[in-house]
Amino acid sequence: MPPRIRPSSAAPILILVVCGLTLAADLIPPDSLGMRENPYLAAVVIQLLIYAVPSLFYCRLRGRDFTPKLRLRPFRPSQLLYLWHAFILMTSVSVLLSMLMYRIAPDAFSASSASVSASFAMGSGFFDGLYVTVAFAILPAVTEEFLFRGVLVGEYETLGVGIAAAASSACFAMAHFSAVRFPVYFTAGLVLVSVLYATRSLIAPMLLHALYNAVILYGEKYVLYIVDKQNVSMLLLVIILCAAAALSATLMCFEAQSIYRGYAEANVPSDYAKTSRDGAFARIAEAYFTPPFLLLALFFIIVAVSRR
Repeated sequence: MPPRIRPSSAAPILILVVCGLTLAADLIPPDSLGMRENPYLAAVVIQLLIYAVPSLFYCRLRGRDFTPKLRLRPFRPSQLLYLWHAFILMTSVSVLLSMLMYRIAPDAFSASSASVSASFAMGSGFFDGLYVTVAFAILPAVTEEFLFRGVLVGEYETLGVGIAAAASSACFAMAHFSAVRFPVYFTAGLVLVSVLYATRSLIAPMLLHALYNAVILYGEKYVLYIVDKQNVSMLLLVIILCAAAALSATLMCFEAQSIYRGYAEANVPSDYAKTSRDGAFARIAEAYFTPPFLLLALFFIIVAVSRR
């Protein structure tokens, strides 16, 4: 990549390319994409072209020195309990936010549902369910995590871990073009970044994201059904979700403390990039007020409003 382009500018440019490809795919007639003949294969190909190809090309431009920033290494089996708590936290908080946003804008929220997007491919057979899970839950988790928690975090963390978490999560939310679901995606992104840093493995958030996608893909319609009823079942669900979120967050912190203590005892060096010597205001301005990031935000607002 040309040295004149800073990572804080190159990263949102990459997301702009991904967003442009997403819109282009939406404009192509389903018959031209082969959605009728083989919807699973078509969904896989589209996902790879939109996310995987631009991400890999970007990494190629960045050179071999960028590869370690992706953290493409397995996580430790002892961290599975931490991942379980993170999964409960992300799912419970996301469902609570989904219930709130559904009450605010039910039509817009329903239209952007994952089950609606995958409805053309959903069948009643076992293999239909398996293919849908792979095409609409597992593969999106892998490609999106590679881009947002791999490439973007690796670029933004030169400005600090906090900025990397917030900026990558904001890009993750904007790339889905849904204003009503923005809080859901942004919050999920923050949890996934915390998993990335605690486990020091991109595989961990990929696994967590895939499980989360599967739950939302098949379970969200039942949650929204309960919200529509607005009876005691909804109140009970809210209480259960709040309790699960609070408990899982507490246990997740305890497990994270144990993980980091293990790193310290083993004298494992931090793999975080060296942060910029600029002040906090300068680093925030570089992350969020560069022309490419502002253009990305404007692009998101225009598309999200037009889809209402």
